[in-house]
Amino acid sequence: MLLTDLTQSLNRWFEQQAWIDQTAKPVQNAANKIFQSGGVVGRKIANLLNGTWLGHPLHPVLTDIPIGAWMAAITLDSMEASSGRRGIGKAADAAVALGIAGAAGSAVTGIADWQHTTGESRRTGFIHGALNTLVLGLF
Repeated sequence: MLLTDLTQSLNRWFEQQAWIDQTAKPVQNAANKIFQSGGVVGRKIANLLNGTWLGHPLHPVLTDIPIGAWMAAITLDSMEASSGRRGIGKAADAAVALGIAGAAGSAVTGIADWQHTTGESRRTGFIHGALNTLVLGLF
């Protein structure tokens, strides 16, 4: 089985798990309340986070930051290990920090997009966000 097939099968399985809504709906309602409680300012913040000004959702744009930064960190750590130059490790640490900041921005923009989803999309988005939060916590 190809990785793509496995990913698609898992995605279909999560989409059909209605029990996820028991947790996803309250989290989504809380996100909605946060943006709604801000009134006009909250709506402007939501529009900013949704990428309205960009004409494209901001979340997928920001996901490139942690991916690129963490790939750079792996490369820099490998260079340090092979060369023994300690300064390279500091650059790797900075890349990890940049990746964490980018992941936090991606999470906030993802929540702003996800708050409008229903059904299968809400379930998939909730699992996506929960798994990414778990992985980010490992850093």
